[in-house]
Amino acid sequence: MSLAIGYDGSESARHALRTAIDLARDLEESLLIVCGVAPPGGMGEEYDITEEAIVEELAPAVNAAVLQAQAAGIEAEAILVDADPVGALETVMEERSPRMLIVGYGQSGRIRAALFGAIAPKLVERSEVPVLVVP
Repeated sequence: MSLAIGYDGSESARHALRTAIDLARDLEESLLIVCGVAPPGGMGEEYDITEEAIVEELAPAVNAAVLQAQAAGIEAEAILVDADPVGALETVMEERSPRMLIVGYGQSGRIRAALFGAIAPKLVERSEVPVLVVP
Protein backbone atom coordinates (compact mmCIF):
# COMPACT_ATOMS: atom_id res chain seq x y z
CA MET A 1 0.00 0.00 0.00
CA SER A 2 0.93 3.65 -0.01
CA LEU A 3 0.22 7.02 1.51
CA ALA A 4 -0.97 9.90 -0.69
CA ILE A 5 -0.06 13.50 0.01
CA GLY A 6 -1.58 16.55 -1.60
CA TYR A 7 1.34 18.74 -2.61
CA ASP A 8 1.63 22.16 -4.23
CA GLY A 9 4.98 23.38 -2.92
CA SER A 10 3.41 25.77 -0.41
CA GLU A 11 4.73 26.11 3.13
CA SER A 12 1.88 24.03 4.53
CA ALA A 13 2.49 21.34 1.90
CA ARG A 14 6.18 21.25 2.80
CA HIS A 15 5.27 20.71 6.48
CA ALA A 16 2.89 17.93 5.44
CA LEU A 17 5.62 16.36 3.29
CA ARG A 18 8.02 16.14 6.23
CA THR A 19 5.29 14.45 8.27
CA ALA A 20 4.41 12.13 5.37
CA ILE A 21 8.04 11.07 4.95
CA ASP A 22 8.33 10.26 8.66
CA LEU A 23 5.05 8.36 8.61
CA ALA A 24 5.95 6.46 5.42
CA ARG A 25 9.24 5.45 7.02
CA ASP A 26 7.52 4.29 10.23
CA LEU A 27 4.81 2.37 8.34
CA GLU A 28 7.16 1.13 5.60
CA GLU A 29 4.90 2.61 2.91
CA SER A 30 5.59 4.40 -0.36
CA LEU A 31 4.41 7.95 -1.06
CA LEU A 32 2.18 9.18 -3.86
CA ILE A 33 2.84 12.91 -4.16
CA VAL A 34 -0.30 14.30 -5.79
CA CYS A 35 -0.89 17.70 -7.34
CA GLY A 36 -4.08 18.94 -8.98
CA VAL A 37 -3.18 21.14 -11.93
CA ALA A 38 -6.55 22.18 -13.34
CA PRO A 39 -7.28 25.89 -13.08
CA PRO A 40 -10.69 26.99 -11.87
CA GLY A 41 -13.14 27.62 -14.68
CA GLY A 42 -14.21 25.89 -17.84
CA MET A 43 -12.58 24.70 -21.01
CA GLY A 44 -11.07 26.40 -24.01
CA GLU A 45 -7.82 27.95 -25.08
CA GLU A 46 -7.41 30.14 -21.96
CA TYR A 47 -8.01 27.09 -19.75
CA ASP A 48 -5.36 25.10 -21.62
CA ILE A 49 -2.82 27.93 -21.47
CA THR A 50 -3.46 28.45 -17.77
CA GLU A 51 -3.17 24.73 -17.05
CA GLU A 52 0.15 24.59 -18.92
CA ALA A 53 1.41 27.48 -16.80
CA ILE A 54 0.29 25.72 -13.60
CA VAL A 55 2.05 22.51 -14.64
CA GLU A 56 5.18 24.48 -15.52
CA GLU A 57 5.12 26.13 -12.08
CA LEU A 58 4.21 23.11 -9.93
CA ALA A 59 5.91 20.15 -11.63
CA PRO A 60 9.41 21.14 -10.43
CA ALA A 61 8.13 21.48 -6.84
CA VAL A 62 6.44 18.08 -6.99
CA ASN A 63 9.54 16.48 -8.50
CA ALA A 64 11.68 18.07 -5.77
CA ALA A 65 9.32 16.56 -3.18
CA VAL A 66 9.82 13.12 -4.76
CA LEU A 67 13.60 13.57 -4.57
CA GLN A 68 13.33 14.67 -0.93
CA ALA A 69 11.35 11.54 -0.07
CA GLN A 70 13.76 9.31 -2.02
CA ALA A 71 16.73 10.90 -0.25
CA ALA A 72 15.07 9.82 3.02
CA GLY A 73 14.85 6.27 1.71
CA ILE A 74 11.16 6.38 0.78
CA GLU A 75 9.85 5.11 -2.54
CA ALA A 76 7.92 8.04 -4.02
CA GLU A 77 6.03 8.90 -7.19
CA ALA A 78 4.83 12.24 -8.59
CA ILE A 79 1.25 12.29 -9.86
CA LEU A 80 -0.09 15.40 -11.63
CA VAL A 81 -3.84 15.19 -12.18
CA ASP A 82 -6.02 17.33 -14.45
CA ALA A 83 -8.39 18.24 -11.62
CA ASP A 84 -8.70 20.65 -8.72
CA PRO A 85 -6.76 19.63 -5.57
CA VAL A 86 -9.66 17.71 -4.00
CA GLY A 87 -10.54 16.04 -7.29
CA ALA A 88 -6.90 15.05 -7.80
CA LEU A 89 -6.75 13.29 -4.44
CA GLU A 90 -10.14 11.68 -5.01
CA THR A 91 -8.91 10.36 -8.38
CA VAL A 92 -5.80 8.90 -6.77
CA MET A 93 -7.93 7.44 -3.98
CA GLU A 94 -10.07 5.63 -6.56
CA GLU A 95 -7.25 4.52 -8.84
CA ARG A 96 -4.47 3.72 -6.36
CA SER A 97 -6.26 2.97 -3.04
CA PRO A 98 -3.79 4.64 -0.67
CA ARG A 99 -3.95 3.73 3.01
CA MET A 100 -4.21 7.39 4.06
CA LEU A 101 -4.33 10.93 2.69
CA ILE A 102 -2.06 13.62 4.12
CA VAL A 103 -2.64 17.32 3.51
CA GLY A 104 -1.29 20.55 4.88
CA TYR A 105 -3.49 23.25 6.30
CA GLY A 106 -2.27 26.75 6.90
CA GLN A 107 -2.07 30.35 5.86
CA SER A 108 0.10 29.70 2.82
CA GLY A 109 -2.87 28.06 1.12
CA ARG A 110 -5.26 31.02 1.39
CA ILE A 111 -5.11 32.00 -2.29
CA ARG A 112 -5.68 28.40 -3.33
CA ALA A 113 -8.52 28.18 -0.76
CA ALA A 114 -10.10 31.28 -2.29
CA LEU A 115 -9.97 29.65 -5.73
CA PHE A 116 -10.95 26.09 -4.82
CA GLY A 117 -12.37 26.25 -1.29
CA ALA A 118 -10.69 24.81 1.78
CA ILE A 119 -9.18 21.50 0.70
CA ALA A 120 -8.64 19.75 4.05
CA PRO A 121 -12.25 20.03 5.30
CA LYS A 122 -13.59 18.80 1.95
CA LEU A 123 -11.31 15.76 2.04
CA VAL A 124 -12.20 14.94 5.64
CA GLU A 125 -15.86 15.05 4.64
CA ARG A 126 -15.53 13.01 1.42
CA SER A 127 -12.65 10.58 1.97
CA GLU A 128 -13.13 6.87 2.38
CA VAL A 129 -9.71 6.56 4.04
CA PRO A 130 -8.23 8.41 7.04
CA VAL A 131 -7.08 11.97 6.38
CA LEU A 132 -4.18 13.42 8.34
CA VAL A 133 -4.30 17.23 8.36
CA VAL A 134 -0.93 18.78 9.20
CA PRO A 135 -0.98 22.36 10.52
